[in-house]
Amino acid sequence: MQPRELLRLWDEAESIWSQRQDDDAFHGYVSADFEAIHHSLRKLRKRTHTFLEWGSGLGVVAIMASRLGFDAYGIEVEPELVALADELAERFAATPTFAVGSFIPDDFDEQLANGDEFHKTVVTDRDAYGELDMELRDFDLVYAYPWPEEHGVFRNIVRTCGAKHTLLLRYDAREGLTLSRPAKNRPEASR
Repeated sequence: MQPRELLRLWDEAESIWSQRQDDDAFHGYVSADFEAIHHSLRKLRKRTHTFLEWGSGLGVVAIMASRLGFDAYGIEVEPELVALADELAERFAATPTFAVGSFIPDDFDEQLANGDEFHKTVVTDRDAYGELDMELRDFDLVYAYPWPEEHGVFRNIVRTCGAKHTLLLRYDAREGLTLSRPAKNRPEASR
């Protein structure tokens, strides 16, 4: 995407948020530093192919990933946001696939013993991986913007359910972007 087109995408997402922020579907919606994320995606594109945005909201990050050549996906629990993300992707000639449901794999066993737990993330819905016909371990790169108390549990999800090579790119409003490979020391599961 050209810089002017990126700015249009970010401005359009901000406009949708401004107009609809009081809608129930936008209750947990937060915007990130799209410019920094785009920069990171450009650097990671050379070594990763499949991309997944957890809690994709309006799908801005998945749209950017798609336009950069990733095989891009997004999972969002709010159907209304998925519909808006599909519309936004179409307007920007992007082809990410969005699914409604939870990004937490159904087989994830929360390890509360190490202090990881969910605070605001919706955990009651079934996962959306079946709708994508994929599993978490099928993705090379996962992007997430966890609630401040949930960074550990997000890493734990990738550590226990992702592939050995799966990278986790996390955004934090105070600390910016962090890239890690949570499952690097875990033996690869057979497929």
